[in-house]
Amino acid sequence: MTRSPSRRRLGRRAALVGGLAVAATALTAPAHAAPSVSDVTLDAPSSVEVGAPITVTVAAAGAVDLYAYDLAVSYDPDLVELVEDSAVTPDGGFSDVVDDAAGTVSVTHTRLGTSPGLAGDVTLATLTFTAVADGDARFAVPKATLVGADATTASLTDAAAASTTVTTVVTTPPTDDPTDGTTSPSPTGDGSAAPGADGASDSPSTSVGSGSLASTGASVAWFVGAALLAVAAGVGILWARRRAVASR
Repeated sequence: MTRSPSRRRLGRRAALVGGLAVAATALTAPAHAAPSVSDVTLDAPSSVEVGAPITVTVAAAGAVDLYAYDLAVSYDPDLVELVEDSAVTPDGGFSDVVDDAAGTVSVTHTRLGTSPGLAGDVTLATLTFTAVADGDARFAVPKATLVGADATTASLTDAAAASTTVTTVVTTPPTDDPTDGTTSPSPTGDGSAAPGADGASDSPSTSVGSGSLASTGASVAWFVGAALLAVAAGVGILWARRRAVASR
């Protein structure tokens, strides 16, 4: 028994309708350009001291339909360390940041649902490191993958680089400079100024009751007292002789 012509025609028609529907869908679907950026920059301070933070910013200029991206930031693990939970990415999406502690930080960000892709000038990631040793700390974006809203992708290599010079803080101990205008302590230890320090004469003091002059004054007083005693004795003898003569 042969197949009826009507069934064959129905099968061909169904195939044709299905093909037209697929073609119509393809013709009416909006066209998407591949995601792109005009430039990628990496900004870092030119120099810091050991122990200071280093803020590294990765940015894109002229972004078009940037629905998601995955980029790597390389660093020198001997000179800097990533501060935990310091990464900042664009709002309005989901982000994941992974540090392998060997010199690479991976940053992934995507928009959610029907959100439009990022456009214009966009800060892709901000990372904070701590300087741990002196040297020339180099940062770079060796690779990046851009993803559009229709899942088309574009890849970048050696997108940006920067370096920070890390120096060690040198502290100088204070020195006793005799020319700084301060007064040296008295060598006598009693707080008095050294002889001649205020322009006074270096000769011995002439104050009464001090030094050799006080001793000399005491000797003079003793001598005067002895002389007065001798005079009194002489007067007494003369008076006694006169009485003796008068009584004869």
